[in-house]
Amino acid sequence: MLSLDWTFAFQILLFLILWAFLRRFLFEPHFDVMEQREHRSEGAMRQAQQVKAEVGEMEEQYKSRLTATRSGAIQQVETVAREAEGQAQAITDAARTEADKILEELRATLRQEIENARKELQSRAPEFARNISEKLLGRALT
Repeated sequence: MLSLDWTFAFQILLFLILWAFLRRFLFEPHFDVMEQREHRSEGAMRQAQQVKAEVGEMEEQYKSRLTATRSGAIQQVETVAREAEGQAQAITDAARTEADKILEELRATLRQEIENARKELQSRAPEFARNISEKLLGRALT
C-alpha cells in the first residue's frame, strides 16, 4: 500500500505554489495577449470585409458610370452622324439644284445661239448659193 509522508504533502504544496505562480505570471498574461490578438484580428477582419464591400460598391458604381458614359457617347456619335448626313444631303441638294440651273442656262444659251446661227445662215443662203454656183460654173453670175 501507499504510504503518505510529509514529502508527498510538501510536493503537493510546491506544486500548488508553482501552479499559482505560473498562473499569475505566465498563463494569465499569455491568455490576455491571445485574447487581445483575437480582438485585433476580429477588428481587422471586420475592417477588411468593410473595405471589400466598399470596393465592390465602387466597382459597381464605376461599371454603371462607364455604361452610362458609353451609351451617352454612342448617342452623341449617332446624333453627330445624323446631323452630318443631313448637312451632306442639304449640300448635295443645293449643288444638284445649282447644277440643274447652270445646265438649263447653258441649254437656253445654246438654243439661242443655234437660232441665231440658223437665222444668219438663212439670210446668207442666197449668197452661199451664188458662190457655189459661180465656183461650179467657173464664171461670175450677174
